[in-house]
Amino acid sequence: VVNADGTVDLELSSIWKRYMRSWLIPDLVLVLAAWGENVAGADGAVSMLPMFRLGRMLRLLRLARIQTVLSTLMGTHSEIMSLILTFMKSLCGIIFCMHFMACLWVGIGRQSDRNWIYRYGLTDHGPWSLYSIAWLWAVAQFIAASAEPWGEVPFDERSFAIVVLLFGFLTVTCFASEMTSLLTQISFIANQQTSELRLLNRYLQANHISKGLTVRLQRNAQHALRSKLSSTPEVEVKALKLVSESLRKELHLELYQPILKVHPFFRWLGENDPAAIREICHSAIHEISLFADDVLFHPAEVSNLPGVIFVVSGYLSYTLGSEQEQKTRMSPGEWCCEHFLWIEWAYQGELSAETNARLVVVEAKRFQDIMRSGRAKGFAYAEEFVQLLNRCRAFGLSDLGNSTHAETMLHSMQKPKQPGDSRRRSFLSLVPAHSRGPISSSVGSTATVVPSES
Repeated sequence: VVNADGTVDLELSSIWKRYMRSWLIPDLVLVLAAWGENVAGADGAVSMLPMFRLGRMLRLLRLARIQTVLSTLMGTHSEIMSLILTFMKSLCGIIFCMHFMACLWVGIGRQSDRNWIYRYGLTDHGPWSLYSIAWLWAVAQFIAASAEPWGEVPFDERSFAIVVLLFGFLTVTCFASEMTSLLTQISFIANQQTSELRLLNRYLQANHISKGLTVRLQRNAQHALRSKLSSTPEVEVKALKLVSESLRKELHLELYQPILKVHPFFRWLGENDPAAIREICHSAIHEISLFADDVLFHPAEVSNLPGVIFVVSGYLSYTLGSEQEQKTRMSPGEWCCEHFLWIEWAYQGELSAETNARLVVVEAKRFQDIMRSGRAKGFAYAEEFVQLLNRCRAFGLSDLGNSTHAETMLHSMQKPKQPGDSRRRSFLSLVPAHSRGPISSSVGSTATVVPSES
């Protein structure tokens, strides 16, 4: 059950209550009409059959559900798929109208011995044969008027044929117009993609880029265009700019909190400081898409977007050491580079994409601003993180996250303080000064890991 606020309720009791208030009565009428038709036919009460058949037409009310399903599909697929679904929707509507007209034409033909079934000697034909003939007649009305000698046709047939002919003319005209519009839109999308790729190829050729890099750039661009069609970026959804700030915060919280909750600290922060996690999801999140073989960072490289990186989809390969001494595969639900949140850091290894991947980055600077302005619940975790990093320096430094270490640090920070420990470190001290001295990593880069005291 979809509630008014957009939430989905899967409770059986709620579904049953909703069904009783909406479709229970129409379904009972349909079932009783079908049973009544069978009983009336068995008892020979032929006069009751038209009434029960009329009741069975209430099944058309269920078409409202088809409209809802189609709207949902068109809202969750790519732009081209939405156009195709729109075309299929119109085509199915025309086919249904032809079916309905054919059924009515058969009904009119049975009204008297002057109508078309008796006039053409078709009384010995079965219902399916009559339906097929009536279907061909309905199609002919949508395409062109039939060459029937209407002067000899009864008034009811002639009137119905006029209505169908006018309806068919209007329907075919609208369908042709919609088809032209849909084909124009699809052609525009395809031409736009071709134009962008052609411009890229012209640029690469003009600058004499090597063949191997050219192929990688072309594949990456094609992947980006396909991704853009299948999932619309938020910046291109202009309607979201009209939505209130509070609702957009709710949207971002629902989008990104499940991703961040794989990290024990962010899960704990969501339970203990909902305002902070809401602001982080709203203003500190950035998305990155990678194509296979793309390299996100190299050892000792300074990051343009420092922050913790979460793998949402795809697989990445992390290499620690200049000669691929240690190689680790990162899967969805794992993270790396948490160090940027708490200390000054430089990459220790190389991270590349094995497959197409989608990443979410929590920007370190914005995260620190939020934590400073909050209730300082992350300070103790930051101190535990720095202490653990100092203890691990002898074993070598790495950018990868460790769920076990995070759980241990989270448990340690919740222990009561010792009686003699009354110091309070400001969050600024967790981004330490170079005066405390750097340490060298296994690849020659530096990272300051000891916080200065306030």
